[in-house]
Amino acid sequence: MSAKFSVLMTISSTRLMVCMKKQYFYEICQQNKKSFHIKRSDLFHIMISHGNYFVDKFMLVGFFSGVMGCALWGFIYLVPLLLSGYDPISIAMARFACFGIGSVFLLYRYQEQLKQLTFRDWFDAFNLAFIGNAVYFVFLSQGIKLSGAPLAGMLMALIPVLVAVITNRKTLDNPIVVPWKKLIVPLGMILLGLVMANLTEFELATEKTSTRDFWIGAGCSTIAMLLWTWFPIRNSQWLTRHPTISPFAWTTAQGFAIFPATVFIYCFVNVDSIIGETPFLGETPLTFIMLMLLAGIICGWGGMALWNYMSARLPVALSGQMIVFETIFSVIYTLIYREEYPSWTLLLGLIILLLGVVLSLKVFQKAIKEYRAQ
Repeated sequence: MSAKFSVLMTISSTRLMVCMKKQYFYEICQQNKKSFHIKRSDLFHIMISHGNYFVDKFMLVGFFSGVMGCALWGFIYLVPLLLSGYDPISIAMARFACFGIGSVFLLYRYQEQLKQLTFRDWFDAFNLAFIGNAVYFVFLSQGIKLSGAPLAGMLMALIPVLVAVITNRKTLDNPIVVPWKKLIVPLGMILLGLVMANLTEFELATEKTSTRDFWIGAGCSTIAMLLWTWFPIRNSQWLTRHPTISPFAWTTAQGFAIFPATVFIYCFVNVDSIIGETPFLGETPLTFIMLMLLAGIICGWGGMALWNYMSARLPVALSGQMIVFETIFSVIYTLIYREEYPSWTLLLGLIILLLGVVLSLKVFQKAIKEYRAQ
């Protein structure tokens, strides 16, 4: 089967061309440049009606994009440790202010797509970016500072399971449902692998933290977990319902939407520094600026763009499981930072986890092929 083909569809007065070239799902062109919406079920119908080659390549590209995005996001677990003298709100707002600055410079690049967004779309962009990222990062940073990165990582391990439970049901937007008996093994492996990978770290954290701080940190990490259970579901649903908006344009919209709010909140929580009582950028301004640029633009915008690219190409129940790679990379970066070798429980846990993700990917690939055969 050729890797290049096109499918013509007519949606009301708008003529939609869906083009396949190599591993890409589509390049959509509109004759009259009007915005429109397409159901997720229609996208799946286009995808699965053109052979197994397309299904495999399409999902693998999304899979590796998610892995690369998590590799960038894993670094943010080190930021609260490297900036221990800064409060979590200042770190989070400064990081996403930098994210917004990077998005401002990209507005012109994606202006044609951004013109299609309605007020509701911009409202969704703000909610997803601010609640699902900025507020999430505040609670995550506080959780890491009080109860340690291992506990936060272990709670993040519940996200794939929660996302799968919530989204693995048949709806108009999600026509493909995997039987639960086929998901129990891969989801169980993911959870077991993450627990084992963090077991040694968890024991060390409980020895170094007071009981009160530990449980406050655990509460903050739990809130962060719930916020990031909501984010991948809602974000993936938005992307699949708006195929004319590229993942990179949507990332730019999210960064631009929260830019004013993050700057305002950072100034508000640092009002003492504005009137000259304390340094506006903290005690180590150069380190703070460099880390915020790295965490905000490269890890923030870059990681979000790759995650959105993946979300547009994988089923929601599967894309939610990809967050496990953020935990993997965070543990790897932490070990490098500490100059330590991994324990045997960490290595075994990572192997079990990776096998669980690969098995889950194959389960969803098989489900899509079976749906295509109907």
